[in-house]
Amino acid sequence: MSANVESMFYVRETPWHGLGTRVDAALNSKEALEKSGLNWKVIQKPIITTTFDPISGYKANIRDKDNKVLGVVSNRYKVVQNSEAFAFTDALLSEGVKYETAGSLQDGKKIWLLAKLPDKYIM
Repeated sequence: MSANVESMFYVRETPWHGLGTRVDAALNSKEALEKSGLNWKVIQKPIITTTFDPISGYKANIRDKDNKVLGVVSNRYKVVQNSEAFAFTDALLSEGVKYETAGSLQDGKKIWLLAKLPDKYIM
């Protein structure tokens, strides 16, 4: 089974697939975005045919750092940037949240993050 890992970081033990960058301690959101390789944005562009006719109702999600197509979505699709996902977790758990792993799979088509709760939340 392939891991499909494009980029990631982890704390403590090396994952079963042996991929990623090991760090000594859990990171804050800014550090985690950098170490995981998720410091890129998704931009949406219209789709056109080879005869330059626009395809209405759909857009391409493209990674800004290398113009890699991540997928085709309807016009109703709302992009959640990687930085927004980290900011949401930061706001939800407030001060003290640390990230133990984060990364991207399938050439950036899927991302994940795992946060450690601050001790005040653990009973």
